[in-house]
Amino acid sequence: AVVSTQSTGDDGAAKAVMDKMTSSGEQYIEKAKASKDDQEFMFFYSNGASGKVTSSVLEAMENPASADKPMLVVLDIPEGGKYCVIECDMPTPDLVDSALADYKAGKLTMQQLC
Repeated sequence: AVVSTQSTGDDGAAKAVMDKMTSSGEQYIEKAKASKDDQEFMFFYSNGASGKVTSSVLEAMENPASADKPMLVVLDIPEGGKYCVIECDMPTPDLVDSALADYKAGKLTMQQLC
């Protein structure tokens, strides 16, 4: 799963990230339907740390980053509950793409959820 939080910032940039995560999510859903496999990635977006999914993710992280700062979190629940926080000034569509590519290539340093 990919979780993006953004508590402040440019509404246009926030919409671009939401649009990217929506279109990526739709692509993974269609791929899963066609192959009859589980969906490889799910995407969640929150305007802050108080969202239902976001607050649960932050609670389960061993050393959560500041909930006040924007971040992108890659979660790998099937592999034993691992995560990687990608802190940023502002999540972008390119950051979503690069995080997924880095995850698939094994380049992210994953930590264990509590």
